[in-house]
Amino acid sequence: MFNGSKLDEDAEGNFILAAAKKIPGQWDVVIAEAMAAEMGVSLARQFYVNNPILESDSQVLITRLSEARGNQTELGTVCRSITRKLLEMGNGSWIYTPREGNMAAHIMAHSSVNWNDQCVWLDSPPTFLVDQLELDNVASASA
Repeated sequence: MFNGSKLDEDAEGNFILAAAKKIPGQWDVVIAEAMAAEMGVSLARQFYVNNPILESDSQVLITRLSEARGNQTELGTVCRSITRKLLEMGNGSWIYTPREGNMAAHIMAHSSVNWNDQCVWLDSPPTFLVDQLELDNVASASA
């Protein structure tokens, strides 16, 4: 079992949505990251986000998203699903973002360990993320 969490922001760093959900099973770290990313992309699609950018601190996942077409592994299957959904939503793309550039997502993932149900926040972030989102925006603006 792992706790998947996803935080989505627009190009200016404004909060769009955050979600966390327990997913049963034993998963490799990269597959777990991919499953969390797929959950976030699915939610973004459900709420009609256009031209989404998937950010991940997993360099392996970002590389695999670019190579997903011919990859017949379980990870390849999840990555193909992610890329298909992103492209259906416009110019969807993916980018590697070091953890230091997106600590709010890291905090979200660690906080979700304590939750049993799926949690979704729309338009307004959970209170425990507000300060870190502000710090992340300041850091990315100065980079």
